[in-house]
Amino acid sequence: MSICFLSLETSKIFNRLILDELTAQGFEGLSQALIILFPYIDEHKGINPSTLASKIGYTRQAMHKNLLKLETLGYILFESGENKKEKAVLLTSKGMELMKIATAFIEHTQQELSELLGEQGLNEYMEYQSRIVSHLHSKKQI
Repeated sequence: MSICFLSLETSKIFNRLILDELTAQGFEGLSQALIILFPYIDEHKGINPSTLASKIGYTRQAMHKNLLKLETLGYILFESGENKKEKAVLLTSKGMELMKIATAFIEHTQQELSELLGEQGLNEYMEYQSRIVSHLHSKKQI
């Protein structure tokens, strides 16, 4: 199995598990395409839709559609930002609660992986992943 396929498969399974946990906790209307947005919105407070689309690799139209769905479901809101043309995307209290639940689930899963691989093994894996991401980002900008 290639590193690319293995990374995709790992991400797909992890996102499915997160989505299943959120659904079990009562968060409705979500999909894997939507839950990918939450960490970026949380990390980059007040990010605008165009920048978010660029970071994730969605078209602006797809991003607009996904953000409108999240707004309708009550997970995000739009606020006037520095640039009056583009609104800032912010998590609502419901969106912040979702992030809290997802983060707890991720931490629990990370603990399980630490028990499986050993703490040093998991730390090495995460360091390798970080280095791979940095390397691939540097190639993208060439």
